[in-house]
Amino acid sequence: MDGMDFGSLNYWAIIVAVIFNQMLGAAWYSTLAKPWMAEVGLTDEDMAGVKGTSRAWYPYVVAIVLAAVFTFALALLAQGLDADTFGEGLGLGLLAAIGFVFTSHGVNYTFEGRSLRLLAINVGYPLISYCVIGVLLALWR
Repeated sequence: MDGMDFGSLNYWAIIVAVIFNQMLGAAWYSTLAKPWMAEVGLTDEDMAGVKGTSRAWYPYVVAIVLAAVFTFALALLAQGLDADTFGEGLGLGLLAAIGFVFTSHGVNYTFEGRSLRLLAINVGYPLISYCVIGVLLALWR
């Protein structure tokens, strides 16, 4: 990696990737809402109780900002590694998801006594997302 060239990043690709990430997250957690809620100890009443509070919208703002941060970081890695093929983008996404997300979650979940089921739910989403985003960033330069 000779240096980071912020000016040559494809910011449209980054924006599209962030939108994709949010859409995937909505689909993922809508589909897995019941098992996720059971694993974290939330009920339908708990979820209904956040309506009309900042807890209803604040997590989405944080999710968008942090998706922009990790997508920007992946774009810089793709640039520095000169990833410009499907396979290289996929490899970058897998490396980031498994090397950083899975490992850090795995340590925390072990110490917290959380289940493998919750780990699979919470790591499956970024695994898919990072892989697709890696491919997008590699191909759309």
